[in-house]
Amino acid sequence: MAGTRLLDRPFARAFAGRVVLAGVLAAALVVGGVAVGHRMINAKISEIPRVTDLDLAAGPAQGGNYLLIGSDSRSFVRTDRQAEAFGDTTDAGGQRSDTLMVVRVDPDARRSVLVSFPRDTLVTIPGVGRERINAAFNDGPQKAIDTLKANFGIEIHHYVEVDFEAFVGIVDAIGRVPVYFPAPTRDTTTGLDIPVAPGCVPLDGTQALQYVRSRHMEIFDATRGRWVDASPRADLDRIARQQAFIRRLAAVAAERAGANPITALGVADAIVPKLKVDEGLSRRDIFRLVNTFRKVDPTDDSTLEMLTLPVVDGPGGSVVPKQPDAEAVLAPLRAPIGAKPARREVIPARVRVRVLNGSGVDGLAAATSETLQDHGFAPAGIGNADATRTTVIRYRPGQEDEARLVASHLIGSARLVSDGTVTDADVVLVIGTDFDGVRRSGRTAPGPRGGTPGPTGAAPAAVGSPAC
Repeated sequence: MAGTRLLDRPFARAFAGRVVLAGVLAAALVVGGVAVGHRMINAKISEIPRVTDLDLAAGPAQGGNYLLIGSDSRSFVRTDRQAEAFGDTTDAGGQRSDTLMVVRVDPDARRSVLVSFPRDTLVTIPGVGRERINAAFNDGPQKAIDTLKANFGIEIHHYVEVDFEAFVGIVDAIGRVPVYFPAPTRDTTTGLDIPVAPGCVPLDGTQALQYVRSRHMEIFDATRGRWVDASPRADLDRIARQQAFIRRLAAVAAERAGANPITALGVADAIVPKLKVDEGLSRRDIFRLVNTFRKVDPTDDSTLEMLTLPVVDGPGGSVVPKQPDAEAVLAPLRAPIGAKPARREVIPARVRVRVLNGSGVDGLAAATSETLQDHGFAPAGIGNADATRTTVIRYRPGQEDEARLVASHLIGSARLVSDGTVTDADVVLVIGTDFDGVRRSGRTAPGPRGGTPGPTGAAPAAVGSPAC
């Protein structure tokens, strides 16, 4: 039982909607410890490759900011199948960061914070100029560290890096992970091809990587007989799909690795050789990071808040920070370790909204969810509800302010209801026939009386879908 509990939590929240990083490290070490004891933990830590000559901020006595990088290096590509799905070493245009996030580890704080930076965020890279943030890693980890400091005032105390191969190895070591697909699904860029749906499809490591990296996902709309875009927001949409995937991965890992030390060691062996960390990262630092994830409930962000930097459209397909929301998200990363937490401001980026359609109008949940994302709200899935006349906003107890913030973005009124059964979301918007739509923010999702909603399927696939 103890092994299952420890494993489930690190895996469940480790993506921040991205490729395995902190959870990989935490799971590898915690699972190894549960399986074979203290000696094996020390051995695994000693095997982790070190990155030397990094200019990092002086670390506080406890905790600090950990820069977590997921590299898009194709050095692992050895087969035709891998090359077809991910390209070879010439396709990446130099090593870039497919994932960049910072986790604040503060043992004395009530909650830890992890912030993901969209790869298309436009920044000034020192010595280079205006580029997207994922290009900073092209010149190595120090450039990424310097870029975060120059643009966002964030000091980095420790560094962790992992590549695609580690993620594939985790899934294959654990076994296939089932994912629900509501319709045939594809991404011609990553190679994802799910021809039979709806239903749960078990994905191996390569398929799972194709899925979580998908930025150009399409699903087949049988009513119109054609493929439709399931990722209108590209990189931002895949965050929600990845978070859903990691929850499924957590369940499978807890069931299989928690009960089987051989599987647990296989996971650790798949991860540790693919990690890189700074030379100053001690065993104690690693366990502080581990403990941050061990305490996390997959359905509750009260101990580890996972956020994405709020952004709006920038020039040439880039994105730029959305103010003042971005400042509110970044503030915890800048605060001194051990400082009393500032009042938690309720902003759209901190509110996960699931949208359920009870209006009978085809595609309305998808269109509404997409428009709420334009306002900066985090998606928590879409689905259908029983037919209803009245639009209702259900919220987790204690989160009435979050519900009121959602209500303030609607045209017309909605009834607010406290609901202790709400999980994996902060707020559930149930659309009734009286729904008039969402206030304009780049686009408007009209209600049943306000015109034609967006196309069926124009929302992230496999989000808010039945569990497998």
